[in-house]
Amino acid sequence: MGVSFSTRIWSAPFLVKDGTHGEAERLIERLDRLGYRRTQNAPAKGQYRWAPPELTVYLRGHSIPGSSQREGAYFLRRSGSGAWSVFDGLGDPIPEIRLEPELVAELAGTRAERREPASWEQLPQSLKDAVVATEDKRFWHHHGLDPRAMTRATLGNMRGSKLQGASTITQQLAKNLFLSPHRTLRRKISEAALSLYLEMRLDKKRILTLYLNHIYLGQDGHASVMGVRSAARHYFSKEVSDLTLPESALIAGVIRGPGVYNPFRDPATAKARRNHVLRRMRTENMIAQFELEAALAAPLTLARASDPEDRRDSAYYSAEVVRQLLPRYGGDSLYRHGLSIHTAMDPLLQNLARKTLASAKHQAALVVLDPRDGSILALTGGRSFTESQFNRATQAQRQPGSTFKPFVYAAALQLGLTPATILRDKPKTYPDAGKGWSPANYAGVYLGTTTMRLALTHSLNSATLDLAERVGLKRIQETARACGITSPMRDDLGLALGASEVDLLEIVAAYTPFAHGGIRPTPRLITSVVDSDGVVLEAPPPEAAVAFDPATAFLMNSMLEDVTKTGTARGLKHMGVSFPAAGKTGTTNDGRDAWFIGYTSSLLAGVWVGDDQNRPLRLTGSKDALPLWAAFMKEASADRPGEPFTRPDSVLEVVVCPSSGMVARSGCPGKHSEYFLAGTEPRSECALHRGGLAGWLQRLLRGN
Repeated sequence: MGVSFSTRIWSAPFLVKDGTHGEAERLIERLDRLGYRRTQNAPAKGQYRWAPPELTVYLRGHSIPGSSQREGAYFLRRSGSGAWSVFDGLGDPIPEIRLEPELVAELAGTRAERREPASWEQLPQSLKDAVVATEDKRFWHHHGLDPRAMTRATLGNMRGSKLQGASTITQQLAKNLFLSPHRTLRRKISEAALSLYLEMRLDKKRILTLYLNHIYLGQDGHASVMGVRSAARHYFSKEVSDLTLPESALIAGVIRGPGVYNPFRDPATAKARRNHVLRRMRTENMIAQFELEAALAAPLTLARASDPEDRRDSAYYSAEVVRQLLPRYGGDSLYRHGLSIHTAMDPLLQNLARKTLASAKHQAALVVLDPRDGSILALTGGRSFTESQFNRATQAQRQPGSTFKPFVYAAALQLGLTPATILRDKPKTYPDAGKGWSPANYAGVYLGTTTMRLALTHSLNSATLDLAERVGLKRIQETARACGITSPMRDDLGLALGASEVDLLEIVAAYTPFAHGGIRPTPRLITSVVDSDGVVLEAPPPEAAVAFDPATAFLMNSMLEDVTKTGTARGLKHMGVSFPAAGKTGTTNDGRDAWFIGYTSSLLAGVWVGDDQNRPLRLTGSKDALPLWAAFMKEASADRPGEPFTRPDSVLEVVVCPSSGMVARSGCPGKHSEYFLAGTEPRSECALHRGGLAGWLQRLLRGN
């Protein structure tokens, strides 16, 4: 009837697999955010009990495109090592459970009305009865007007100057749909006429359903809570179909005065009003005496699933969702047609991302993906959405600096070069449009010669350019494209040092092949869109492509792990990061941009720090971006721990000499194990150092 329904944006369900590790406090936090209530007894629907090491939870269940969970009780037992075992209500082992999606944002349009339609079948009988008993006890018998109530109101009005109401549910619906709120005699006449019209055109079930979907039931910040389904979520964090008798009575009681009977503001008054509704239901023989007594004794048990701060967490993410969907659906459908938009967001990680960036000294952005399927778990495009809605994670193009270098090294490995390949690391001037270009290493330090592994570990510019000349720009571009870089790339050696601009999401997603065995899943922000009738408008399946083979991915992981152990990101160990991680720092000229992109097998995160005016700030990746990444990942890995990367059979381990890159002899200083793709391993012994006893004695005398 021309009324809009707000569109809702939902997070992804959270999966708990049997055998996965995770902190109990983190899982309980997820339940609390969803509005589950803690109990010491056997949990009812929407409750949980934590009696270490066992967590019992009665899941509400859900069914959305790509995910479903049956309602019921489930048991999770945590081992001493932190691994969860999952059981159903009968105690039988099951592979997994899924927590339902969390509501993270609503698009209420310019009228800021939060409204979600409920069908007649979704409305519990207790709610229908409570509303009829309180608002219009003869609803099922009159034809839109109640002569008895009208007579009573008329007599009352004759005794005083103030107009008294005698509106039926049908009249109230007519007023809400078609008329202004001003109480005048003319409006009452129009209301009566429209009520008779509605009764002729619609049956009673349809009228009551429309009424319950359109009444005003409170305020949540700037948004009006319209309809009983929105009210059930607002006051109890549950579906309207799951309302209990006392909860139904409370919502029915709120109708008369949402400001006066607001249970969050005045619980005592709201409870008294609820109890009045319950007694009216008993008077009308809608409930039995024992039901009345039990309901009167019940506490209010309010549960807000999220507060305004939680909604701010998702601001950048939600804005990007809208930006992507507007061209496909248009503003009218997106803001007025009650769509349900399901995303890949992890709301706990999104909350953590916002809090992490709030501590940044300069402007910053952070993107988090699951490298296994491309799910964008968190996306924050700035320190504060209130201050600036510009999304620096998706809309800002900046030079990535040395975070681009891994694509150069991945291209080299595919060409047959190895982590032990010797590179030239000396100053060199390159012709550049008639002028000389002399890129330098950080702090002007050169090693003369070095291996590919050390060149990446310490981010040596000169050695990387030597490698880029060997590999060729075309192969570097092809590798970067295969990994997911879509922005234009330069056709000069500046490309190898990260001179071509990209956005943060683009380059973070391009690291997924390193973390996922060479496979590049397409980044997923939106997983499905469903209309208000439950029709799936879109639910594209996950997509992936092969960037390179698993062996190349393992070698890249091995080198990028060294970056965090002994290279430019070695400061991680002093920042509380105790788990294995791989990644790469990046810094652009004059410290205008600082980057760090790092990952485990289950989490991939990238941080950019800089300035919107691109001013020189003397930033560095290790000093400015790395600490933010560490602060985020320390918390994020609590229930998303990574697993060790598995070495493919096609990768061999050989002890080599770092000076020659050949098989080490007894006299080689600093010899160490190195990984090689099968067929690329060195077969000749080092020619720079002696072998046998003489070599051993020589190395002993050198002290290495």
